[in-house]
Amino acid sequence: MKSESRRGFTLIELLTVIAIIGIMAGMLFPAINAVRRKSKIATSQSTFSQWCTAVNRYKSVYGFYPNISGTYSPSADSPFKLEDKDYMLKFIKSLSGKNPSGTALLLSDRTTLNRNAEEFCAFSKEDYGIFDSTVNTTPYLNDKFSNINIRVIFDTDSTGTIKNITTLSPVPDDISITGGTGVGIDSSTAGIPARVIIFTSAKDAQSYDKVKLTGDDAADIIAIQ
Repeated sequence: MKSESRRGFTLIELLTVIAIIGIMAGMLFPAINAVRRKSKIATSQSTFSQWCTAVNRYKSVYGFYPNISGTYSPSADSPFKLEDKDYMLKFIKSLSGKNPSGTALLLSDRTTLNRNAEEFCAFSKEDYGIFDSTVNTTPYLNDKFSNINIRVIFDTDSTGTIKNITTLSPVPDDISITGGTGVGIDSSTAGIPARVIIFTSAKDAQSYDKVKLTGDDAADIIAIQ
């Protein structure tokens, strides 16, 4: 009985298949990157919203906002750049009731930041750009794009709105002065109805190792409560 010979693929056929796979992969990768980007934005917004909620709980319990910089002006809202390690440390200690590493606060910190050492928010290791032996002195909170330039604003004039903030430029266009110039928070009489705003801006993105983030490596993340 004669056995049938099987015809193999020719080189041209193999190259054609490889080319088709390459084209399909080229079409698929941007879609995957877009999904990942949306996931990072959503996760970052959720994290910032939890921090906003923690600030409002702190205010409800103690009757004032976290003591990040000392005395607040009752006639103006208070903006902070959390890449300032002193502000960031106080922000973390105030809301978590402990040091970034998880150890107990000193009595002096409890007196000025969180006297009951109450946990209003639990910061995870993923919230930090780097989590090592230096975290208690140089913590780097960041969004999911690794941007450490986190901005926080408290409604310390107790008007229920945040306005006339021009020291945080640039800011996302969605909350900038009319016209989307990115100069500062809305300065109109109405302002933005909020007690707390926390955001990062793609226009002002930097990682903990001082690398400037651009393009898809950063995004506008805004949480308002």
